[in-house]
Amino acid sequence: MKKLHTTRKNKILGIIAILILALLLLAGLSYSALRMINGFFDTYTIKFNQVIKVEFKEPMTLTRRSTISPIVKVVKILEYPEEIDTPIEKYICDKFGVYDCKNALAIFKAESGLREDAININTNGTIDVGIAQINSIHFKRKGCSLKELVDQYKNVDCAYSIYKEQGFTPWVAFLNGNFKAKL
Repeated sequence: MKKLHTTRKNKILGIIAILILALLLLAGLSYSALRMINGFFDTYTIKFNQVIKVEFKEPMTLTRRSTISPIVKVVKILEYPEEIDTPIEKYICDKFGVYDCKNALAIFKAESGLREDAININTNGTIDVGIAQINSIHFKRKGCSLKELVDQYKNVDCAYSIYKEQGFTPWVAFLNGNFKAKL
């Protein structure tokens, strides 16, 4: 019986020893976690931001306009080039506007010499027609059929519709810079 009592006592002491070790381990882990948290707050701070800001303003304000707008000043400075000699050159400038008139004239002079009968057959099998040398890939476009492109004014109209979508990049004389000699 005495042996049974000693075994039970040893088991209880073993359980107590395990519990003490577990408590010591838990205390060590807690201490370690608190040091990490403390280290975090040594490095970082928490700042609470204002989520919503209410600001009251007047619903409208009135300001006096100047007598001459900046747009009118710019248009007065920009004028057609002096060397407009033909009705088609004037038409090109009217179509492309004061700002792009010189570039359009120079590109079309470099492309065709402003000849309405100018035709070029390209190495890829397409053809370029008229003053603006409109490529045959545009023949299905409204206002750009071959029948229309032989008329110099309709040729410029078609060129302008292409320009509005793509700028001057479809013209080889623009891309390779040859138009600059005609400015």
